[in-house]
Amino acid sequence: MKIPPGMTCLSGGRLVRKRCGRIAFRGMIDTLEAEVLEAQVLSLEEGAPWCCVSLGEVLEALRKILASEVKEEPLAPFGLFGLSLDEIHRQSHDPEHAFGFPHPVPGHSMGALAVRLNTLRARIREGELLAVRVLRRRKDIALAMNRLSSALYWLFCKCISVQS
Repeated sequence: MKIPPGMTCLSGGRLVRKRCGRIAFRGMIDTLEAEVLEAQVLSLEEGAPWCCVSLGEVLEALRKILASEVKEEPLAPFGLFGLSLDEIHRQSHDPEHAFGFPHPVPGHSMGALAVRLNTLRARIREGELLAVRVLRRRKDIALAMNRLSSALYWLFCKCISVQS
């Protein structure tokens, strides 16, 4: 099938304009996957293999989200880091209880890995906002993106706690 310029295949041979919100969301997930891979490399360079493993779980979660969107299937529940997404969410809102310090304000002195994790958190938040805007019927995906942003904040806090 020859696809006209400015068009792309959404699913099942259905063509849409490249400005379609679902295509934008898929592109955001592609970018996030690439950024997670970069963060994994950095974590190994920084001597934090635990973080590389945790980021691998985030990568798999992003892939599950993308597959769910593409296949138009419900997103199966998942956890991260041996915790439920709800537990990660709770801990990310109370780092003093979870990690022993109040909400940290990101700064360059925290080091490259912590700063990179914070950037990933912000990028995932952008993905969540895009999902809310363009995938209106996919509350499961919007919630998963919200919880992934909590997960990156959790990793950011863990990174800081490990450095202390």
